[in-house]
Amino acid sequence: MPMTFLESCSARFTSAGAWREAEARGEPDLHEARCLFDSARGGRVWRAVSSEITGMLPRRRAQSVFHRFAWLLACVSLLGCASDGEPFPSAGQSATSAGQSATSAGSGGGAGTTSAALAGSQGHVAGSGGTGESDGSSGAASVEAGAGGRATGGAGTSAPSACSAKPGVLRGKSNQTLTAGGLTRTFVHYAPTTLRANEPAPVVIAAHGWLQTGQAMYDLTQYQKVADREGFVLMYPDGEPASVGPWNVGEGACPSTLLVLPTAAGDDQAFLDAMVNFAEADQCVDHRHIFVTGFSMGGYFTNETGCLRSDIAAIAPHSGGSHDLSACPVVHKPVILFHGTKDGLIPEACGLEARDRWVRHNGCGSEVESVQVTGGHCEYSRGCPRDGQVALCLFDGMDHGWAGGQGSYGFPEYESASELGWAFFKKYAW
Repeated sequence: MPMTFLESCSARFTSAGAWREAEARGEPDLHEARCLFDSARGGRVWRAVSSEITGMLPRRRAQSVFHRFAWLLACVSLLGCASDGEPFPSAGQSATSAGQSATSAGSGGGAGTTSAALAGSQGHVAGSGGTGESDGSSGAASVEAGAGGRATGGAGTSAPSACSAKPGVLRGKSNQTLTAGGLTRTFVHYAPTTLRANEPAPVVIAAHGWLQTGQAMYDLTQYQKVADREGFVLMYPDGEPASVGPWNVGEGACPSTLLVLPTAAGDDQAFLDAMVNFAEADQCVDHRHIFVTGFSMGGYFTNETGCLRSDIAAIAPHSGGSHDLSACPVVHKPVILFHGTKDGLIPEACGLEARDRWVRHNGCGSEVESVQVTGGHCEYSRGCPRDGQVALCLFDGMDHGWAGGQGSYGFPEYESASELGWAFFKKYAW
C-alpha cells in the first residue's frame, strides 16, 4: 500500500542530517517546507526534524520565492502544533522554566554589577568536552553566570578582574558551552593568535538571525578578519534552546512582512554576562569596549541590549527593528544601523523607525550628513551628544542579508557592515 505524503516525509526526515542531504540533492524549499509543515502539525517527526531545520532553511537566499513561502510555512508550523499535537506555546509561554530559573544567575544584580565568574571557586567547573580549531585547544568549560548577580538596567557592569596570569590558551575558533539563567547555552569563541593574554582586549558579540546558529553568523559576517587585524575577542552566541525564537527582544517591536516575530522569553542578558566572564578567564578583557552586533532577529536583540545596558559601549544592528525606546534605562548609546532598501522580510521602514527612535532617545538633531559607501550611503545624524552618535547605512536594492557578507544571506558586492561597524565603534565609542 503506497505511503501517504506524511508517512513518506516521516520516513525520509527522521534520520540525522536528512535535511542537509535533501538540500544537496537540490530539492526545492517548497517541498521540504510542506513536509515540515504537515509533519509538525501531525505531530509525527517534530522533535527529529526541528534541529535540522536550522541547517537547511537559512541556506537559501531570501529573495527566492520558494524560500519566502518556506519561511511562512515553517513559521506557521512552529506556531501551530508541538510534537504531541497540543498547541505550541507562545514566546511568552515557551520559556516559562527559563524565566523562572533566570534568578539563579545571581541574587545581587538589581542595580549593581556582575561579579566576574573567573577562576576556581568563583564559578568555573570542570570542562565538558567541546572542540577547538586553529590552535588545537579543547575542553568547553561550563560556567555558571556568577554569584554576584547582574543588572539588566542602565547601571550594571561586569567587574573587571586583575589582568595578570591569564592563561591565553584559547586562540583561534572553538565551540564552547556554559550555563546561564538556568539554561545550558552554547557559542563560538574566537581570539586572534596575536593577542597578549594580560593586555586588555575589546570584545564583539554577534547575534544570529532566526533559524541560524553562531557558526552561521561566523561564516556570514567574516568578522574574524577584522578581529585578526584589530586585536579583539569575538563571540557568536547560539539562540535560546527549545524556544520558538532565538532571542528575548522585548515587546512591541516593528513586525516583519509576515507579521510574526519569533521571540524568546529567557534571560539572554545573563548569557552575555556569562560569555564575557568566560572570555575573561582566559584573556584580559577591556570592559570599556564591549560591543554587540546582530543580524535579523539578532538585530532586534542588539537594539534591545543597547536599550537595557550601559556597559555595552555601542551597538550595530543589521536588518532588524526595535520597540519604543522611551523607557530605556540607558541615557545615550552610540548606534550604527544597517538595512537593505529592498529587504523583503524585515522592511526598510523598521530600520528607519529604529534609527529615528535612537535619534530621539539620544537627543540628536533631525538633519543628517550623508557619506557614500559601496552600494549605498550612510546617514550620520547631526547634533548628537558626544556619547550618542547615531548612523544608518542603507544599501540600494539589497534584500534581507548582511552587507559584504559571504555565503547564505551574504551580499559581498556591498560595503562590509563588519568593517563599517568596527570603524564606527573606534570613532564614536572609544
